[in-house]
Amino acid sequence: MQYMYRKIYFLLFTLFTGSIFYSFGQEVKKIETNSIVINNSTPTEDWEESLVSGNGAQGVMVYGHPLRESIVLNHEKLWIPGQSVYPDVPNIVPGLNKARELAKQSKWKEANRMLWRSFCKGNVDMFSTEDLSRPGPRLNYNSVHPGHKLNIRIDELGSIVNYNRSLELNSGEITTSWEDFRGKFEKSVFVSRPDNVIVTRVKCDGLSFGASINIKDIDGWKPEDIRKPLIEHGEQELYYKTSYVRLHGLPEPDGYHSLSRVITKGGNIQVKSDRLIVSDVNEIIVITRLDYLPVASKPERQALSISLSDLPASYEALYNRHTVIQAEMMNRCSLNLGGNNGAGKTTDEILFDAKSNGPSPEFLELLFAVGRYAFIASSGDLPPALMGIWGNTWTPNWWGHYTNDSNLNLAVASGSVTNLPEMMESYFSWIESLYPDWKRNAAQLYGADGYMAAIAHGWRHGIALGGWNEWIGGAGWLGSYFYEHYQFTDDKEFLKKRVIPLFENIVSFYEGAMKDMEMPDGKFLVWPGCSVENAPADIRRYGEQGAPNATHELAVMKYSFNVLIDGYRTLGINEERIPELEAFISKIPEYMINDVGALAEWSHPDMNEQYNNNHNSHLWPLYPGTEITPWKSSPKLIKACKIAIRERNRVIVDTNRCGHGIMHLGYMGARLNDPKMAWRTLDVIARNDLIYNSFVSSHNSLHHTFNLDASLSLPGLMAEMCVTSAPGRLALLSGLPLEKLPHGEIKGILARKGIKINKMVWDRKTGTINMNLTSVNNQEVIICSRLELTDLKANTKARKENDEWLVRLPKNKNVRLTIKFKE
Repeated sequence: MQYMYRKIYFLLFTLFTGSIFYSFGQEVKKIETNSIVINNSTPTEDWEESLVSGNGAQGVMVYGHPLRESIVLNHEKLWIPGQSVYPDVPNIVPGLNKARELAKQSKWKEANRMLWRSFCKGNVDMFSTEDLSRPGPRLNYNSVHPGHKLNIRIDELGSIVNYNRSLELNSGEITTSWEDFRGKFEKSVFVSRPDNVIVTRVKCDGLSFGASINIKDIDGWKPEDIRKPLIEHGEQELYYKTSYVRLHGLPEPDGYHSLSRVITKGGNIQVKSDRLIVSDVNEIIVITRLDYLPVASKPERQALSISLSDLPASYEALYNRHTVIQAEMMNRCSLNLGGNNGAGKTTDEILFDAKSNGPSPEFLELLFAVGRYAFIASSGDLPPALMGIWGNTWTPNWWGHYTNDSNLNLAVASGSVTNLPEMMESYFSWIESLYPDWKRNAAQLYGADGYMAAIAHGWRHGIALGGWNEWIGGAGWLGSYFYEHYQFTDDKEFLKKRVIPLFENIVSFYEGAMKDMEMPDGKFLVWPGCSVENAPADIRRYGEQGAPNATHELAVMKYSFNVLIDGYRTLGINEERIPELEAFISKIPEYMINDVGALAEWSHPDMNEQYNNNHNSHLWPLYPGTEITPWKSSPKLIKACKIAIRERNRVIVDTNRCGHGIMHLGYMGARLNDPKMAWRTLDVIARNDLIYNSFVSSHNSLHHTFNLDASLSLPGLMAEMCVTSAPGRLALLSGLPLEKLPHGEIKGILARKGIKINKMVWDRKTGTINMNLTSVNNQEVIICSRLELTDLKANTKARKENDEWLVRLPKNKNVRLTIKFKE
């Protein structure tokens, strides 16, 4: 009865006063999304177990007791500058030339000492000691940090029952629900793409409630990093603003600010020092925008306030116009293994089962879906960093930065194949912004023209700060995703305007860097360089540039020249240069096979192996490169790759259980037609606590370090296990163990040379694969598999040659295939 009287009073009050937050009679209903929802029945005080949402620029992490839940606000551009000057790289060319003469005499340690001392002295000469992080020396990295917390503390009344927290993937809406004496509560938050705001709502379907609302710093910031924040609480607005201390070469400090607009249904609001006190309300809506400020001193608050005031004060209206955009991206691609995406189960239950029994269909389906979701949520002006756009610490491991020798690479590995070109554009445009710094690296470190990438940095620059500073395989590796995108889309305009100019500069660098490095045998001595984050044991203590002919760098060098040759031929341009490019390739040293039969990490007889490492970049020509494949490489080379993987497995899989290393090995298994190897990757991830309750990943087992490498790259791995593609070739189910996944369906993935696999369904029991394909051009494609393909029926021309099928794909026509197979 009391509940009924309160409802009648509220209606009468709003009719006469007009205080309802949205016009009476104009109620908007939330659209139905038919979305995948992950559910968890246990609250957490661990921020790494937060549910996450984002629109690429802004992100939120939600965790804590339901009445005292914290919403951590993040932004992709919140990075502490490492120093006041814009970073630069010293000119070490004179020292390099002397060191190279020692390297040609195989005096590796002496050469490496000279090289490193030249780099350190150059930094000291360029910068004052207060801008150097330690004797060595090198400049500081930029470091990722959180924004602040938005706290909505609800008054307690009675025991809490029926608790649940959930994440709806098609909208990114995080909802915490529970019941107490007053009725059922829901606290929901999502991050809008079209309106670029964080929208939070608390509502109760029973009695009214009270709450306090405030914004609060996250503990751990240092006065040498940021200035003391300005925090203001008004009746309708909460404001936060601060600036960085170090300038990073800017004339004025940059910084960030946020403004929250508070709207209530009924009740009263009072300002009490550092918070708002809200009483007798049925609903609270908070609309927030967290913005990076290129110039922190500019008065931006009024413009921010006006822009928020112009938005509808309706949670449903904001939700609907955001969700139609995000749902379309999510629904382009899906994986169904019969697990119904874990419907009816909590993530606790799914993860416990996976830890005990290995990957279940619902475990893999959710990893696939959440991996794409997290990529969408953390791709804005910038691509995802080590933690995506999230985090709740001022001291993240590895500064939370962009690590370009595995981590960023895996972060974008699923983007093209699972049809997310908008997210890949975040990567492409940011990489292109680094070109001036890449040019500076090449000139100062090698005296060469063209581009040379740094191994790690923040978003503001691409200067090589030291530590593996002679990484000559970086630009080609990072550029490979440009060329891969062209292959998946067959977009020749993209090839012409963005791929070719990039690789012309990469090739120009190699041509300059290898000048005077041809040895008597007619092959280059590729030094200095590095097999990323590794070195032979007897050289490692002198730095990691000292090992010649790193297989990874030979592979990337060869790849880069071949991309340019293929691009010139495809576009019919600069073909007179092709013989010159091919002549350069002939001087690149051949890969070596070591004394245990493995592909050697350094293709030089002086170098010994160092297997104790989480990286496996010497297998780059297998993955992410496409040089080594079962259908064109020698059995001896394929065997050497498998032995190299076996040796690395002992460290990456059996001991360290490092997420990025595990994922690389899984991709390699799919490429090698080895479903047991690919499955072992998934099994290790499932059984060793590499996945949080949010279904995003950690860097190592036992939930060690919030890090998105594994989760962002897993959709691409599952796609490759289903279909591995090369131009003119589709290899079906070559990495998929049918004894584990006997039936399934994958929709919307792309294959090289502009093919879209609208749908592929497989069934082990009937020995059938059904496919629906479209191609952006007329082409003939080979259909093959590790399985025996006994029959193929198509609504287009098809014929069998040896153990493979050739199928004609007319431009923009649906092609339907029914394929019979035997194991």
